[in-house]
Amino acid sequence: MSKKPLAILAGVVLVSVSSFGLWRWGPLADDQVVPSCGDLAEALPSAVEGSWTLTRTEPAREVSRSVARCEFGFRSADQSYWGKAVLDLSAGDDGAALSEKATDGPCYGEAVPNPSGAKYKVARSCSQKINDKAFAGVFVASDERYAHTLAEFSSSSLPMEQVVAYANISAQRIIDRAMTLKASD
Repeated sequence: MSKKPLAILAGVVLVSVSSFGLWRWGPLADDQVVPSCGDLAEALPSAVEGSWTLTRTEPAREVSRSVARCEFGFRSADQSYWGKAVLDLSAGDDGAALSEKATDGPCYGEAVPNPSGAKYKVARSCSQKINDKAFAGVFVASDERYAHTLAEFSSSSLPMEQVVAYANISAQRIIDRAMTLKASD
């Protein structure tokens, strides 16, 4: 066999692999992009007033721009509530798979109404009290994004029913903000 056809084949393979790499990971990439944890930390005070501190982020932004998992510490503007919120946000072009994630995720406690739920393909909210903490979970999916948050709030001065209501409203506002926020990068 001649070396010329092998060289042509190797060239075609190299060009194909390089083109795929540019399309998939380079400047020609058309990936769905979600906001970074930093973007979310800046945006959360407009959803729930208070001090939001990014305490943990994964995966690294360099690895995937279509997935963000963030943990935030929180203290309300009036200092009455404190706690933390974990947020998972991902984007994709398979709306059915995103909806399945939102439908199948474990939502602990009792189901609670979600006033903004109608704007999503799937929206589930739940809440429970454990000792002096209120936990609120929200799962949503659209055709392009999936988000889940678990917010944990406490207060030393307010009745538990008020803390639960605050946790539910806050978790839903966090999700609504995350689902509409554009990435800065």
